[in-house]
Amino acid sequence: MPMIDQLNSGKTKDFAKHCYESSSTDKLRNAVEGQPDQAEMAHWGLSEGEWKEAMAAALADQMEGK
Repeated sequence: MPMIDQLNSGKTKDFAKHCYESSSTDKLRNAVEGQPDQAEMAHWGLSEGEWKEAMAAALADQMEGK
């Protein structure tokens, strides 16, 4: 998970790892292309930017692994 490992914020990194491990590539791609999920942001304590960063890192690492 090279992209996820580069994230600075612990909570952003934890969320990215969770997404990487529990979401399909298609789901991550749709999330990156869509609007941030407000419920996930509230649950994980993330800003919109942190949410987007985590999703993009999770998607990049999944794409690299395929």
